[in-house]
Amino acid sequence: MTSTTRQTGLTPLPLFLFLMFLTSTANMADRQVIGIVAEQIKLEFGLSDTMLSLISGTAFALVYPPLGLPLAWLADRRNRRNLLVGCLSFWSAATVACGFAPGFWTLFLARMGVAVGEAGYAPCTHSLIADYTSAERRARAFSVLLLGISAGGLFASTVGGFAAEHYGWRAAFVAVGLPGLLTAIAILWFVKEPLRQQAHVAPPPALATLKRLLSTPAFTFCITGSAVHLMVTYAKAAWAVAFFMRVHGLSVSEAAILVGSVGAVAGAIGTVAGGFIGDRLAVIDRRWLAWWPAITVLLGFAVGAPAFLTGNLFFAVAGVSLSVFLNALYQPSTYALVQTVAQPRERATAAALMIFIQNITGLGLGPLLTGLLSDRLAPVYGVQSLGYALAAVFALNIVAAVLYFFSGRAFGRG
Repeated sequence: MTSTTRQTGLTPLPLFLFLMFLTSTANMADRQVIGIVAEQIKLEFGLSDTMLSLISGTAFALVYPPLGLPLAWLADRRNRRNLLVGCLSFWSAATVACGFAPGFWTLFLARMGVAVGEAGYAPCTHSLIADYTSAERRARAFSVLLLGISAGGLFASTVGGFAAEHYGWRAAFVAVGLPGLLTAIAILWFVKEPLRQQAHVAPPPALATLKRLLSTPAFTFCITGSAVHLMVTYAKAAWAVAFFMRVHGLSVSEAAILVGSVGAVAGAIGTVAGGFIGDRLAVIDRRWLAWWPAITVLLGFAVGAPAFLTGNLFFAVAGVSLSVFLNALYQPSTYALVQTVAQPRERATAAALMIFIQNITGLGLGPLLTGLLSDRLAPVYGVQSLGYALAAVFALNIVAAVLYFFSGRAFGRG
């Protein structure tokens, strides 16, 4: 059987992928809404940029990566559909709870609650998609999932931005969090758990799986490169709205809608194009699953860093838009490479290990490093300090490109 979509009784693939898209949308919207309302929270609670980055990034990094591995262990052995429904319900409820936080520490704990639920997102969705699709169509299937990143950013920006502008930042959390509960009900009702490929083979011990994956150079170079790149992506997600408010004088809703709409369109086009191009190039030589991301993130640095240094709003928006497009091209191929390296009964663990390294580095350090740099540069550059900090963080894409190159070389032609 080359494609598990031939199993009888499964959810039709278009409906399944649509529900995975909605799950990804809820995942990204609930994670990113903090960046939309950051300036309002900063003013109400009297926070520095460093403290704000602890809520937006560190609160996630303390919980999200470590919990991903035990949840992946469950996903490799138990019903993934049910586990996904539980995790989605939990993180959506925790997002709503953020809107009722009376202070810094309660908001910090509520954000940790969001991370607890979202830790199960990647292991479940990646493993389900891998068992619903054949290897030849996998990058394209993942591009549908990844479209939810763009849609989630747009949803958080438009709905969250509107709610924050007219009703305050607390209403934004409630408005963004509630739809995830409806998506969880739809998944429980419509999605069927597929048979696992090589279901007759017992899953290997978790430590053996981790040891095998981490001893595979193509895997380690790939996920390390993506982790370094995600420091840039998460820094931009956490601070872009604040940047346009401080440097270009936009209101919270104007900045949120601008960043969200531009990011959604550019990210969606980049994600779809990245999936198709990645699949095409991999047919010629599978090393392009790593070399294609290397090229795109390097170009992302070239256009992204100057966007945060210009005082011209048009050029800033154009640079950010193009960098979002280029940065989105890398992800479907990255996911496809990871799932190709993993054995069928290791797929959830491989996804969780990838997410662990990506988020402990990207989410944990990207926003925090930007906040620290912004605070350090503020006495000299004033409100411009945030732009200089973001431009400096963008240079990490150069390191990511080098790591992706070595991943492709280690991967081999196959």
